[in-house]
Amino acid sequence: MKLSLLFFIVLIGINVHSQERDTLKVMSYNLLKFPVISPERIDTLKKILSYVRPDIFMVCELTSGAGGNDILFNALNEDGVSSYDMSDYVSGPDTQNQLYFNSDKLRLAEQNEISTVLRDINEYVLYYNNIDIATTLDTTFFYIYVCHLKASMGFEDQRNTEITALKNYLDTRPSAENIIIGGDFNFYGSDTEPAWNTLLTGGDVIIKDPITLPGHWHADAGFAYLHTQSTRTVSINSGAFGGMDDRFDFIFVGEDLKNYSNDAIYIDDSYRAIGQDGLHYNNALIDSPVNISEPSDIISALYHMSDHLPVYLEIEVRKEGVGVAEELLGSFNAFYDTNLDQIEISDLNLTDGEQTKFLIYSTTGQLMDSIAGDANTTLVDTRALVSGSYILKMEGHVSAFRFVKP
Repeated sequence: MKLSLLFFIVLIGINVHSQERDTLKVMSYNLLKFPVISPERIDTLKKILSYVRPDIFMVCELTSGAGGNDILFNALNEDGVSSYDMSDYVSGPDTQNQLYFNSDKLRLAEQNEISTVLRDINEYVLYYNNIDIATTLDTTFFYIYVCHLKASMGFEDQRNTEITALKNYLDTRPSAENIIIGGDFNFYGSDTEPAWNTLLTGGDVIIKDPITLPGHWHADAGFAYLHTQSTRTVSINSGAFGGMDDRFDFIFVGEDLKNYSNDAIYIDDSYRAIGQDGLHYNNALIDSPVNISEPSDIISALYHMSDHLPVYLEIEVRKEGVGVAEELLGSFNAFYDTNLDQIEISDLNLTDGEQTKFLIYSTTGQLMDSIAGDANTTLVDTRALVSGSYILKMEGHVSAFRFVKP
């Protein structure tokens, strides 16, 4: 994220609440050790992303921060698109996870890592960028978790240990809402994977398989329309081969995303493996019969990009309101200096001698600090705040400044 931001926000005195909805497109994808293997695949990934245009894009098997930047600048923000942002790249054991998001709709509030024996599980907290967020101090949060569990048969207990770490962590996050868990889980079947039951029934936080389809997915043609690996029958870029016969890649959701209790809901029947037509069991994605589930160039790109297919679903989110121009109630310039941990104020629209207070709120509406000010105020000290996302307001005015403290 870009943490030093210059905002000039003129906000409105009256809000009319509506019941408008927005759709968030969510995709999870194992990128097959990108970019350490065949970095030129960025052009292939660009083709896939230009086709799908996900608002939330979870990836695993990323091998470097440079590769993460390559995806942002050369696959997402291309051809006139400039709205995508990404989480900070965090180097850890083995390959890494990463999150990208459409900043026109979503912003990053915080990120954390959950350690396991093999790879980190990454937590990313996004909030929906409502048009009236600075005046209502209210928004919808999404708690995103990206996993890449231990591969291969015989490691079921290790996968369960990794999921247990995630569920134990979720129990420490009582405010978590609209949970989305994506990645490569390497599950062979709900009947042989204790991690399946741990994820869905362990701990205090209820998680759902959006399509509610347990089973032994491995090497069962009856689940061909769900299989996500392998797209190939020959070895390409050291990827797995053997044809489509495993459901390794998933997106799970929290219970509230099934009942709209936190202003967002999973859209029924939107879950799918992109490029999976159900007709290529034990075959490559490009084998006969012709795969018409997506355009032919996308099928080819999916085949060449990775040995996994991306998994996709859609979330409906309620927009909080729409501003209606009525009265200009004040404005100011603000710049958050992350090095000095302070907000620099300028062009404060107050008359000489007029007193005010600068109020700092959390994005959930909790008042965190109140600082006296007047027309000569130039600095607001933020050193007492913990890491997180905040809103600075002037008492008696509707102008506001959002900032994120690392």
